[in-house]
Amino acid sequence: MTSRRLHRTAGLVCLFLGAPLLLAQAPSPGQPAPRPAGQPPIRTGVNLVRVDVYPSKDGAPVMDLRAEDFEVFEDGAPQRLESFEHVVVRSAGPQEDRIEPNSQRESLQAAADPRNRVFVIFLDTPHVMVDSAHHINEPLIGLVDRILGPDDLVGVMTPAMAANQITLGRKTQVINESLRRNWPWGTRFGLMLDDLEEKYVGCYPPVLYGDLAAEMIHRKRERATLEALQDLVRYLHGIREERKAILTISEGWLLLRENRDMMNLRGSEPVPGREPIGVGPTGQPTTAAKDPRVNRGYMSKAECDTDRMRLAMYDNEQFFRDILDDANRANASFYPIDPRGLPAFDTPIFAALPLLLDKAHLKARQDAMEEMALNTDGIAVMNNNDLTRGLKRIADDLTSYYLLGYYSTNTKLDGRFRGIRVRVKRPGVDIRARRGYRAATVEEATSARSGSTLAGPASNAAFAAAMGSLGRIRPDARFRINAAASAAAGTLWVAGEVLQAPPEPDTGANADIEVTAGAASATTRVALKPGQRTFLTHLKLEGMSAGPIEVQARVSNAGGTPAVDEIRLELDQDTTRPLLFRRGPATANRVLPAADFRFSRMERLRIEVPVGPGSKPGSAQLLDRMGKPLDIPVSVSERRDEGTGQLWIVGDVALAPLAPGDYGVEVAFTTPAGEQRVITAIRVTR
Repeated sequence: MTSRRLHRTAGLVCLFLGAPLLLAQAPSPGQPAPRPAGQPPIRTGVNLVRVDVYPSKDGAPVMDLRAEDFEVFEDGAPQRLESFEHVVVRSAGPQEDRIEPNSQRESLQAAADPRNRVFVIFLDTPHVMVDSAHHINEPLIGLVDRILGPDDLVGVMTPAMAANQITLGRKTQVINESLRRNWPWGTRFGLMLDDLEEKYVGCYPPVLYGDLAAEMIHRKRERATLEALQDLVRYLHGIREERKAILTISEGWLLLRENRDMMNLRGSEPVPGREPIGVGPTGQPTTAAKDPRVNRGYMSKAECDTDRMRLAMYDNEQFFRDILDDANRANASFYPIDPRGLPAFDTPIFAALPLLLDKAHLKARQDAMEEMALNTDGIAVMNNNDLTRGLKRIADDLTSYYLLGYYSTNTKLDGRFRGIRVRVKRPGVDIRARRGYRAATVEEATSARSGSTLAGPASNAAFAAAMGSLGRIRPDARFRINAAASAAAGTLWVAGEVLQAPPEPDTGANADIEVTAGAASATTRVALKPGQRTFLTHLKLEGMSAGPIEVQARVSNAGGTPAVDEIRLELDQDTTRPLLFRRGPATANRVLPAADFRFSRMERLRIEVPVGPGSKPGSAQLLDRMGKPLDIPVSVSERRDEGTGQLWIVGDVALAPLAPGDYGVEVAFTTPAGEQRVITAIRVTR
């Protein structure tokens, strides 16, 4: 609903960790190093570290500090200042005077300038009541207009988004209009449930199970918010090292601990186990939960029990502390804002919560928000009905800061986290500054010296093209196809995936596939059995040659509206385009074709690349969104089709260790002509 519209509005700012360099001339303590006229210093071997410092006294920023007023320590060792700059953010001016980035690349480049700032407005939609959302909108719009400079970047995120969906921008007009138009964005205590929550209620009706479904929904929503915050912190860390401000609009969280009582059987509830197998309307084996005559919308009891156990075991309090640790390492500061102002109760009167329990809940939520601000050097705006005045404290805190730079005396390229402590000699001044950074590794140092902006495959066009393919993902798509071709074999493989089940009882469907490749063309039909949602077929194309291949597929069932998808391949460029497969709970642990490149963390991903005779498997690696390798194993093997004789190089990886976001999988193999590498982009969801 409205939260999904809000994420299209704008976002963020950044810092830059310099390449390893060697100090040529030692500056005097506390002073920037002198620089010979006309000659830039040449340094190798030490990390250039920039530290943004926000000093204040009695809640107001201190504007008259000098370089000699600061002392910087890294892991307890004093450091000599290389650079010093006081940045005072000027007013952004009219919207039409702000220059908007034209591309994602320009946005990231703007974010890398430490003089620009990054702000993300996190709208915690499941934990804000609709009247609170309306109450905070105008003060929030005023805050953004007040603190944003002409070169700063700001974005909006909700728990329904992945962090890499944030759009970076400078013009706030779109954000302001969206907040005013979609003012009822808060959904706490609302009557609307998503599909999964509806299924929980169906599995555990209140008349038989009491508040079990409500507890599961509460735990699901709280965990979703915390996972989104963790995703955001890690995403911002990858963009820049300097301070990032996350304005978190929320009424707080209970930080639920493990609750084994949720697993206790209720009344005559049967012991959890597998669903009994029966015969469906078409004579096929099925379970009662999947039989359309019995159940058309709910999960099976076994699937519900699996979620019940998983949710019961969550320890959100520890997970919350892990997020704060990540934020400190990422130099991200939380500014939690309670849109209720000065609340007397945590729940509305219709919730009928006992008074002492309501008071305990209110305290727990506010304690969590205060802890979030305290542990990340932010400011909490709470317990004050004058929200505009409270937000002004944040604006004052962020309108003036100091940029300090030093070359670390620790020259080891060990990739370890190093703590930073900043002191001001003037008494009575409070300091907020980044708490540390991760040192470069030998590989990163080598890459930096060679002038590469990114390590690994992200610096080449293949990685950029692979990540760009994720633009085909559409959340509302009903049907998707993927294709792979072999010119040598004159064969095209087409995989299809139905993403939305028909509303009526499933009686099967047909997929009609039309292919055009230059002068060659072919058609085929694939019959989908009742309950079948995927298919994989191949076509022979006589006279296949270099050039475009147009593939169109249409899937339809009796009386239903057909769903159509199409894809284009360039045979001279896409001869190693892979097929994708998924395996997980949703596939009953069967390996099924995947045409939609979104995968759950509970699934395994399998990639198959068609290759010619004499090819041998090589290595494989998982890459983050910037193209840097991750320490997650990817197995590589080969297989041969018995029917067609086609040879495939196979990569296989478990997605459980990954946070939601975009990733690349690089599979290498050798051919008689040399080594080849194929990069495939995927999106991991919760």
